[in-house]
Amino acid sequence: MDEWVSDIGSMSDAELKGLIGELATNEQDISYNRRILHGKIDLLRAELVNRLRSRHEEGKEAITDADVAQLTDLITAAAADDTAPGAQLADGDDFSAKGATQMETFPDLGTLTDPQLKDLIRTLTDEEREISYQRRILHGKIDILRAELVNRMRTQREEGEATITGEDIEQLTEILSGRAAKGAAPAESE
Repeated sequence: MDEWVSDIGSMSDAELKGLIGELATNEQDISYNRRILHGKIDLLRAELVNRLRSRHEEGKEAITDADVAQLTDLITAAAADDTAPGAQLADGDDFSAKGATQMETFPDLGTLTDPQLKDLIRTLTDEEREISYQRRILHGKIDILRAELVNRMRTQREEGEATITGEDIEQLTEILSGRAAKGAAPAESE
């Protein structure tokens, strides 16, 4: 069991909300990088389709025996790979820095051979699968933390305590008036 799960009960509401905010920010970074990867994969696939279409129009063989053999190898390798997607990515990886590197290293498509183009598509697709896996994990963590917060609020209400405090109203007022700093952690109650 992850350490953060065993510590949920000992966290204050403010710490819980802060952790939810932190994980939501991480999820946004991962989602952004995932969209970047989708765009790159779409561009690469479009380039490959254009090349195949051009060969077909020229009367050349669009898909060769080597392509079929490579596809067979890929399918066989994928079936034999029983590791969980994303296993290579550790918690706490800096996805925003990784995304910046991805943006800087996109190749000139005209210089790539067909096999290089296919390898790049495969690599980026694998990376997207790993990032998607990490995104699903973050969604699960956020859901668990939000459920804990809702349960606490429900318990407070059942016990007659106020579920919305003056601090909550003050924070909402600041947000609505535009005075709250973007990304600022909620203040802890004393």
